[in-house]
Amino acid sequence: MRMIRTSGSLLAAALAVAGSLALAAPASAADCGWQGDGTQDYHHCGDTTVMLTVEHVFGDDDHFCVRPGMNNLNAGDSPYNTWRTTYAYYDGGPANCYYGWHR
Repeated sequence: MRMIRTSGSLLAAALAVAGSLALAAPASAADCGWQGDGTQDYHHCGDTTVMLTVEHVFGDDDHFCVRPGMNNLNAGDSPYNTWRTTYAYYDGGPANCYYGWHR
């Protein structure tokens, strides 16, 4: 009889732990801005397109117009090997621009 109680209490404890794991908070959405995780992604949290300044390893800056949401700066119309992109940021450039690279 004692063994049944022990198993029952172990089962109750396991269910309690499983229940608390199921109620864990979901992972947060991506932060706004440059993701910095090697993906060349920029998460624009605004409502319109905006022009970013894009920094490269060799020191030359370019501009890329992003849409609201997650944008990959390794876009198909890239005139560059964007593996060399080191950072991208919004510095008050024009809004409602045409999506893509701008020279």
